[in-house]
Amino acid sequence: MGNDKIKIIGFEKDLVLWAAERIGFFAAQDLTVSFDQTRSSTEEILGVLQGRWDIAFDNGDNVVAWDEGQGADGTPHDLFIFMGGSQELTQALYVAPDVKEIRNLKGKVLGVDAVATGYAVVLRYILQCYGLHDRQDYSLLPLGSTKIRVTKLLEGEISGAMLNPRHVQEIGASSLRQLARGKDYADPYPARVGLATRAWAKDHRGLLIRFVKANFMAADWILNPENKHDAVALMTTWMGRTNEAAEKDYNGIVGSEGALPRRGAFNPSPLNTVLDLRLKTGLMNPPAPPLNKYFDATFYREASS
Repeated sequence: MGNDKIKIIGFEKDLVLWAAERIGFFAAQDLTVSFDQTRSSTEEILGVLQGRWDIAFDNGDNVVAWDEGQGADGTPHDLFIFMGGSQELTQALYVAPDVKEIRNLKGKVLGVDAVATGYAVVLRYILQCYGLHDRQDYSLLPLGSTKIRVTKLLEGEISGAMLNPRHVQEIGASSLRQLARGKDYADPYPARVGLATRAWAKDHRGLLIRFVKANFMAADWILNPENKHDAVALMTTWMGRTNEAAEKDYNGIVGSEGALPRRGAFNPSPLNTVLDLRLKTGLMNPPAPPLNKYFDATFYREASS
């Protein structure tokens, strides 16, 4: 097979990818895997489409939006989901200290990764539930990643944003006020999926299947209780977690509702949440396309056979 390289991009390198690299599961599949952290989903998806990266890990809305021509370039594409992950939306709406309730966001500028994809759609829906509509009652400013949005919120450049609570805690931004949890408005939600273009996957089928197999091996290693200490050590050493945070994250990952018990199997039903939100916020016109437009389970099935 030789030693083949796969280039990955995403907002964060998760425990499975770290385990596959550091414990040697990628090497066992004769793979060399690189990971680049993206500053925004627009950079990420355009990079995959242009061939700068082979695979991305992001939420499922980006596949739907870009395939429907609603991404940053306004052109339909051939992205698809080949494996799944977390189905829990952890991001929450945080606001500046002077904002007491969601209706106070009328006339404000809110920070997003990109204005019409990902968690910005969840934000639009939350605000819509309180009678606020984009461009009529507030404006969205594309900024990029959670860390950038936290910084801009603390600096007063924006009045609110969907943020990962863990990043808020890590930065020590205790002055920010949480007004709504994303999962209360969008659940279940395909928060982390493996995605690629169908063209790349067709030309590199064997390579992608070996990559999925390495992920299986890493997931099984993490799920083995005998490896908990080493898995937590990976999180503290390579992912920058405190020991307390690593223990908490590990228990969440391997718990019955976590992503790992499914070993990356993609459950398409949360895509209904994505489509429903896009329809309700007017970003997509009915009827919604069939779910199988956005995923292909054959790579996963062949890797697990």
